[in-house]
Amino acid sequence: MKHRNLVFLVILCFASPLLPQWFTKAPSFETIWTEFQNSPSLKSEAYSKEKFPIIKEIESRENEEYEYYFQACKFSEIRELTEILKLVSFYDALLQIKRCSETNKSELSTAEKNIKKRIFDLTVFPKLEILNSEISNVEILKLVRELQTEWEKTVYVYSNFYKSHEVLFFGKEREYTTSLNRILYSEMPESKRKSLLLRLLQDIKGNQRSTYQLFYYSSQNPWNLSDLPSENTKSKTYFLDVLSSWSSDPNLTKSQLSQLNELANCLEKIPSEEKKIRIFGFFGFFSDYGRFSINGPTQFQKDNLTKLQFIRKTIFQSHHFQKRLENVMISCKNSVGSDIEP
Repeated sequence: MKHRNLVFLVILCFASPLLPQWFTKAPSFETIWTEFQNSPSLKSEAYSKEKFPIIKEIESRENEEYEYYFQACKFSEIRELTEILKLVSFYDALLQIKRCSETNKSELSTAEKNIKKRIFDLTVFPKLEILNSEISNVEILKLVRELQTEWEKTVYVYSNFYKSHEVLFFGKEREYTTSLNRILYSEMPESKRKSLLLRLLQDIKGNQRSTYQLFYYSSQNPWNLSDLPSENTKSKTYFLDVLSSWSSDPNLTKSQLSQLNELANCLEKIPSEEKKIRIFGFFGFFSDYGRFSINGPTQFQKDNLTKLQFIRKTIFQSHHFQKRLENVMISCKNSVGSDIEP
């Protein structure tokens, strides 16, 4: 009996270091999300469980529809302006090119003005107009400050993730900005203002959560790739190609070019075969700004090339480009510098 107890104690002594591993629970999503907010990185569990491929038939049909009406449009000015509009809003461009196929010459001037206005409206990101000195209600002021913080996270951090089926440049972020401005400066009872601000805050936080969940768990990607190494390789190649095209863009400052070069070096250091790093996490950033590459349309008339040049300059000198770039860099460095794989 004593011998049997001794054997049991010996086994227990050797096994005890392993016991915590046996009973360790997987971290909850709340824990994972909190970790990301404290130290952003590309850590992900995508592809480890189920796969959620994107069905691209709808997008293909829409692109075919656009091409059909583009060929049917006989006015070169409308065609060129619509191609510029397409950079910031696919559906606006589709609507305008469809109208062009039905437009006669007498309506041409009005059509051109409408497209130019739409291009301007969608290129310039609305300013968040918060004047704390104008807010006398203490509860609302506290809410507004929290909203501003969450707005910055949405615009500068979560926008860098992939947003499936997004067809409008900065669509959700633009919506939040205009909503907040409208609630703050419209005539209404303070109780209603507070209620609307709370609802907007919940919506923003919910959107952040779902955006990060999609990245962390889902294998959705625009290329319909089915494994992480392939997606990482494709993502890295795409991102580095965009960075390469920016290296000769005159709209970028020397400081920005230096930052972009540093980002390229950082991306190169991330191994594509890493099982818990998903390089795809920067797709939103590169997709949003990569479309404004100097490798874009070049066969336009001089006036339209000037418009395109102005748009590029506006975009690359914007607060959102710079802030998003800085956050991508932080996340990249954290991903390279952390021991992701146990």
